[in-house]
Amino acid sequence: MADYFKGLSSGQKYEITRKLGEGGQGTVALVENKKNGKMYAAKWYKSSTMSNEQRQRLEVLVSRGCPVAPDKSIKFIWPVEMIGFDNSKNGFGYIMPLIDTARFVSLNQIAFGRVKQPNLQILSRISYLLTMALDTIHVSGLAYCDINQGNLMMDPASGDIVICDNDNVVVNNSNVPVKGVWEFMAPEVALGTSHPNAETDKYSVAVMLYYLWMWEHPMEGKKTLNIYSWDIPAKKELYAHKPVFVFDPQDTSNNAEGESELEVSVKRWERMCPPKLKEMFTSVFTKGVQEPGYRIQLLDWQRVFLELNANALLCPHCNSVNIWDGKQTPLICFNCQTGIPFHLNLSVNHGFGDETKILVAPKVHIRRHHLDIVKFDSSAEEVVGAIEQHPKDPKAYILRNKTGKPWKYKTEDGTEYSVEPDQARALLPNCELEIEGVKVLVRER
Repeated sequence: MADYFKGLSSGQKYEITRKLGEGGQGTVALVENKKNGKMYAAKWYKSSTMSNEQRQRLEVLVSRGCPVAPDKSIKFIWPVEMIGFDNSKNGFGYIMPLIDTARFVSLNQIAFGRVKQPNLQILSRISYLLTMALDTIHVSGLAYCDINQGNLMMDPASGDIVICDNDNVVVNNSNVPVKGVWEFMAPEVALGTSHPNAETDKYSVAVMLYYLWMWEHPMEGKKTLNIYSWDIPAKKELYAHKPVFVFDPQDTSNNAEGESELEVSVKRWERMCPPKLKEMFTSVFTKGVQEPGYRIQLLDWQRVFLELNANALLCPHCNSVNIWDGKQTPLICFNCQTGIPFHLNLSVNHGFGDETKILVAPKVHIRRHHLDIVKFDSSAEEVVGAIEQHPKDPKAYILRNKTGKPWKYKTEDGTEYSVEPDQARALLPNCELEIEGVKVLVRER
């Protein structure tokens, strides 16, 4: 490798500082743009992996530019510019932004205890942003094709994410040789009956989400523990040809329960995975294996994870962060297994499917996405109504109008009031609010 690369569109010189790593496709180096002093990463492809098709796909990604996600908490490590060695036409590579590895970590670092794991509220946010990132790629007319654990890095404190390894992203429905990693392939891709595309991405991201929540693969149970040669034929059989979900309610042949090697994933499923999320995973990994219509749409994942993120509360016994999906009754702390008391919830009748449920608890608020359930942009988490402790009764709560418009408020006996901006009213059982045309009912649990 020479001492520097040359940008093929800018003509700028990128001086090689040191090698960062090496993978199956090529070598990644730390480089400095000699004109402005900025540091980048440069990927140079091995001669064994070079192809005109790969080069053309990269040129398309560079020319299209990085997709812009609705939320700035998502960062794509996107190819910025193609590079070469001076005027040589042998070989190719590209320049990309650097990842702040002091802040962003991989799932493996978390699962192996090298860094502190995110709490459930932050995990919900990471999951929300992951599905939004993939949706951003799809809306841009592209497909990711190679979703796997190595493509996601996260800030366990804030939930911000980085999507790496975007060089296998392609124009959707292109006939390309990229298939992805066996563990994450949709069965039809693994069996060769479909090319990777935006639809098969939906299966792959469900596997990734399952890894995030359970730290294990959804098809790795007691059957896989009895396989001693974990080669491609074995993976094809258990991930694509005859996959059985470890928590399949109808087929327990691949159950994970009772297996010591899988006890962490079982514990996380039983204690940390809310019922609504369990239903979604079960749909994807049972009927959705062979019938894509049962796979979850990205907007549905986003809605659920936003609602889980909003419904977080501290256990009064051990101070662990728990989440509520509107179904757990009673709510049991995942950590100390003690009941967490709450007496009221808000039911938002937004007119689209099931009502949204919101805890009445400290620091839980009505947010913009509760009123508009397809509001997935920077305003989605805007606080519309702030739940606060009642100033005269610490066991009661009030709701404060944080918008610029008045609300309607009706008590159980039918008395109506107007709640002006920054005013508040007590949250009493069976009272009703109308916020920006959306009805919100106060209900006892």
